[in-house]
Amino acid sequence: MPNTSLARWETYSPVSIGLNDMFNRLDAFADSNALSYPPYNILKIDEFTQEIQIALAGFSKEEIQVSTEKGVLSLHANRKEEEEVGTYMHRGIATRGVNRNWQLADNAVVDDVSYIDGLLRVIIKLEVPESQKHKVLAIN
Repeated sequence: MPNTSLARWETYSPVSIGLNDMFNRLDAFADSNALSYPPYNILKIDEFTQEIQIALAGFSKEEIQVSTEKGVLSLHANRKEEEEVGTYMHRGIATRGVNRNWQLADNAVVDDVSYIDGLLRVIIKLEVPESQKHKVLAIN
């Protein structure tokens, strides 16, 4: 039985070689439900640099873990249990944990991670491989 998730990419099959993995990644985005927690921004700094800004108010630096594996940037954060001093009359601040992933391009490298005033900043650099850089070739 053929893989139906690749059906939308069949138009490109005759002109693409070795791109099935990329098509699978794109299908994963299309088929996943986008999460709205925690809120985040993606900022393009320049042609080769982007920054993900993630709002993590109420978390300490020690409660946050950022990692990469197999082209996926992962964020995990869990609050430590706090001793309650009273009874809440209203509880509107989210205290749930965070598990969030972003798919990275093959040439994306996490350059820096910082956490200041409840905002996690992840700087991502796009490294252009030698094989993709502009070259002027000698004519023999």
